[in-house]
Amino acid sequence: MKYECHGHMMADGESYKLARERHADAPDERWIRGVFGDLRARGIMYFRDGGDRLGVSRLAKAIAPEYGVEYRTPEFILHREGHYGAMYGRSFGDLRGARELVREAGRGGADFVKIAVSGMLDFEGDGGVTGPSLELAELCELVNIASGEGFRVMAHCNGARNIKNALEAGVASLEHGFSIDDEGVALLRETGAVWVPTCVTVANNLSGGRYPKATMERILAGHAEMLRRAASRGCLIATGSDSGAYGVPHGSGTEDEIAYLGALGIDTAPGNERIRETFRRD
Repeated sequence: MKYECHGHMMADGESYKLARERHADAPDERWIRGVFGDLRARGIMYFRDGGDRLGVSRLAKAIAPEYGVEYRTPEFILHREGHYGAMYGRSFGDLRGARELVREAGRGGADFVKIAVSGMLDFEGDGGVTGPSLELAELCELVNIASGEGFRVMAHCNGARNIKNALEAGVASLEHGFSIDDEGVALLRETGAVWVPTCVTVANNLSGGRYPKATMERILAGHAEMLRRAASRGCLIATGSDSGAYGVPHGSGTEDEIAYLGALGIDTAPGNERIRETFRRD
């Protein structure tokens, strides 16, 4: 069985704007079924969604058993007002608001909570992290809120300091994790959190001219080196491509991520199984 441990059923790998329009009035069931048919044909039978704000992942979870796909979703991303996450999430202004969103996600059938800890990488600039990030104290409170409602936390996170904060706060998985450093790798090993590195969000966009090639090559080379270090130290790494992101179509994007991590010599089976065991609501 192949695993997609980080995808967005709502998106299509080409245009977020058109994808959003596709599902604007209601989730497009025909689209979802088409994706599931392709996943099944490729043997991708586990799909952990990163969430959306249009109800697409909720409908996909209801349909998934018909295709034999084990499907997990957080319903939507939680993000602080003014921070990254609006594309796929719902914002909170304070911890009371965050608690209400967690409970709302639970009522909608969420299997876990996803928090946007940091912004994205600035592919068009110097490769740094865009926008503000959550601080450790608030992250700890958010993880405690999620835990109190029976959820584990998936953390969208980039930047060395942000990664360390997320891991110290007790997240169960680190998504993307670009610019992790050796301290972050040590925390991965210590906490047992799973790293889902989404390598092909960069590797699949090295050519084509959308982003500066030199910046993308530098980001990917650093990411690959830290993945090798993490694997050598016994950290858990899982296959998640961020399928639906630009240049990462559902199905083929997952296979690209599997191939990329395999070429680095990384055994993802233990990480995939940990994701499968952890990110469901008992």
